[in-house]
Amino acid sequence: MTDDRQQFLATVRIFSDLEPDELTLVAKLAEEVVWEAGEEAYAVGDAGSSMFAVREGLVELYGVAGGVEKHFMTVRPGNVFGLLSLIDPGHRPATARVVETTTGLKFEGESLDRLVEAHPVTGIKLFRALLEVLGERVRILSDRYRDTVAWTLQVTGLASLNLEHLMSEQVQVVVETLRGEPVRGALVRFEQSAAGHELYLEDESKQIHLIPYHAIVRISVDRDRVAEAEDTPNL
Repeated sequence: MTDDRQQFLATVRIFSDLEPDELTLVAKLAEEVVWEAGEEAYAVGDAGSSMFAVREGLVELYGVAGGVEKHFMTVRPGNVFGLLSLIDPGHRPATARVVETTTGLKFEGESLDRLVEAHPVTGIKLFRALLEVLGERVRILSDRYRDTVAWTLQVTGLASLNLEHLMSEQVQVVVETLRGEPVRGALVRFEQSAAGHELYLEDESKQIHLIPYHAIVRISVDRDRVAEAEDTPNL
């Protein structure tokens, strides 16, 4: 069984630079896992302490933004997921859902830590490869996030609206969100935070509503109240 695991691990990127004797050490730490279609290897918010390598099947990673589930990536045979828990054993940032019957290997962070302490040269190889994969995934997610922000601004009209004018003139707007109930009021603030663009609206009862960009479906504005009406969308 160990030889079979070694052959598989040699095809997994974060283990591909290891020598045969090093692969033997890693293979001994692995635990066989099997999931059926629809099962979750873990859910967002779960405590994380392990990483998984997919041998057969497919696993999809999802996050939740504004109450809406977002697909992050698909993990195919020869790839790994749950990497972040090896560096930061905190809560899982995503849900790992199995698409079809899937087999894989599970590696506990503590076991890998002991391997690194006993074999530091092997550990350097492992963590260098791990950081390379994490770096690539961060860049991919950053690109997707940037594209999503640009798309949302375009669709909602935020890219074209003169927000400074709307705030200074206390123009009434109607914001439709993913929850379905429109929010009516005057725009009192617009800013970009770590979570993205956010609108602050004050309604007739003087309550302030914070609306994240990813929850906005449509914004409607009275054209007669906006300067340069021809450049202002009424979506």
